[in-house]
Amino acid sequence: MRPNSILIVDNNYRFLNDSIEYFTSEIGVNLVTWAITPQDAVNRFFQFNPELVILDIGMSPFKGQELSAWFKSQVNAPKVMITSFYDCEDYRNYAKEMRADGFMKKVNYMVAYPELILHLNQDLEKICRENNYLLN
Repeated sequence: MRPNSILIVDNNYRFLNDSIEYFTSEIGVNLVTWAITPQDAVNRFFQFNPELVILDIGMSPFKGQELSAWFKSQVNAPKVMITSFYDCEDYRNYAKEMRADGFMKKVNYMVAYPELILHLNQDLEKICRENNYLLN
């Protein structure tokens, strides 16, 4: 299943631009929108109702972990993938605690995005075992 709409929440413009370009040109996603603040993310969620949210764990002042939990509490909650440039056990645990569907190192996005798209409807536990950049 390829999502029709994706919201990327991050304040790193290079990561945003690269991700948007990848999803629109390589994957063919119909709508890729972005936000650089948590408030923008909430507004865009209500405006576009994305199927997938890719969220930086370090968003301030409303931390990425809390924003993830907010997304997951919504009616018709999207899949949520937490991202960070760093991969540590604390971040993976935060992703689990905040009910995110996975965790991904940003440097792996060119590999992780196609895998994420291919496996959105599959058992995430299986994906975790096969791919160290995805976690549930």
